[in-house]
Amino acid sequence: MGAWIMSIVGVICLGLLLEIVLPEGQTSKYVRGAFSLLVVFVIAAPLPKLLGNEWRLNLDGYTFEVDDKYVNSTYTAYTQNTAANLEKYLSENGYAARVKIAVEDKMPITLKSVEVTVTNFKAETAPNVTAEVEKLISEKLGCDRKTVSVIVSPS
Repeated sequence: MGAWIMSIVGVICLGLLLEIVLPEGQTSKYVRGAFSLLVVFVIAAPLPKLLGNEWRLNLDGYTFEVDDKYVNSTYTAYTQNTAANLEKYLSENGYAARVKIAVEDKMPITLKSVEVTVTNFKAETAPNVTAEVEKLISEKLGCDRKTVSVIVSPS
């Protein structure tokens, strides 16, 4: 009970200090409103104990299930957005490519594989293209180069 009274006195002192320091204007209206809400919470905090009611949330007997539809849509959105970003990144670095991404079926989302099909280069430079694209992708995603497989299709 003493702690509750001390918290009310503290809030009152803080309110007086706030009135002195806070300038007039639009912002002061919102700050006073938020402070009023704080005062209400401080005053109402011990009411459940005073009334003899103890508030508890009992979840016994309830089951929780994973929403597979939502999880799958999250995986799909992640792979599509990441693939689109990688295609754009490779385009900015001079490679026209299609990217397919596979992820593990567990949380957190981790990459299983990245398959890149590069199409705009000369056939004699294929080994260099493969190494360069693997390097770009692995650095961009922060993954191991073994995760990235590059398919070259010369133009």
